[in-house]
Amino acid sequence: MREFLKDLNLDQEIIDKIMKEMGTKVEDSKGKDEKITDLEAKIVDLKRENKALKTDNNKLNLTIEDNNKSLENLQNLTNENKNLKAEIQMSGSGVKKEFSKFVMSEVMSQVDDKTDFETALENYKKDNSQYFGETVVKKVQSSPSVGTGENHQTTTSDIMNNILRGK
Repeated sequence: MREFLKDLNLDQEIIDKIMKEMGTKVEDSKGKDEKITDLEAKIVDLKRENKALKTDNNKLNLTIEDNNKSLENLQNLTNENKNLKAEIQMSGSGVKKEFSKFVMSEVMSQVDDKTDFETALENYKKDNSQYFGETVVKKVQSSPSVGTGENHQTTTSDIMNNILRGK
């Protein structure tokens, strides 16, 4: 470079100043090159780290999905167990067969955090004794009505009402 500047017929003093300035610029650019290289290395590291984090995130999402499925299965089994326990308690409660499903739904509607099935069943049994005990079918024969002389036949509706009333 010095030779090039001499060929331009520049003063030695000017050539020295130009060379000095050029040396400073070269040194500055070396520092910048090192910084660029460092930053490029950091970018590579960050990309690698990002990829690893994405992989971990995907694994965690799969784990969450598996846990949610397991929780759902557990809740289904818990509900099934609860229903089976209720059916066992119902079978030992003396509820009339024909009212079993109705009584079960009525009692289940009273079950909450404070009242368990057994307590709700006992309370329901006290208030609705007509649904418990043996079903008695009474044969009723038509007989003349008192005082009118007409024959009055007992209908199926009358029989059911008598059963419900416990007569």
